Amino acid sequence: MLGELGLAHDVQEVNVFTGEGRKPEYQKIHPHGYVPALELDDGQVMIESSAICMFLGEKIAPAVGSPERAKYYEWMVYVPATIDPTLETIMFHTIFLPEEHRVPSLVERAKKKWNKTIEPRIAAALEKSTFILGETFTPDVMVASALGWARMANVLGDNPAIQAYMGRIADRPAFVSAHAS
Repeated sequence: MLGELGLAHDVQEVNVFTGEGRKPEYQKIHPHGYVPALELDDGQVMIESSAICMFLGEKIAPAVGSPERAKYYEWMVYVPATIDPTLETIMFHTIFLPEEHRVPSLVERAKKKWNKTIEPRIAAALEKSTFILGETFTPDVMVASALGWARMANVLGDNPAIQAYMGRIADRPAFVSAHAS
């Protein structure tokens, strides 16, 4: 989102998989040891990707009080409230947890939810427009990120609208820059 807005920023990588997030100095920044965290110009720190994106995205969000703003909020909350827990269940019980702690029935239930309700909803939105809300890039950082996780979880289907969208996202200069390293 910082790149999309053309804002200067300094990225500090934190590898939560190797335990960097559990270091006391990082937990002063993010009390749960997760990413992302954003330090604002005044020294205040924000956590939670959707909150950060909503805060930063005020410049590109639809007008306050408009029907488009309502849909913007809906998608910005849908990702962490509905999509992320589904994908986290799949990822934890297929990749992250040791084999003996994985619960295959949870994976099957989450995959069913993804295939029956989540992916079709995203596809339906994208079949109508270039971006999730129309022709303007708005909550797409959140949605595209979730679709990237779905691809890693091996649940992203081959819907042409979603595949074309992912191609458009991957071609955006901010995406190219963010993924250059």
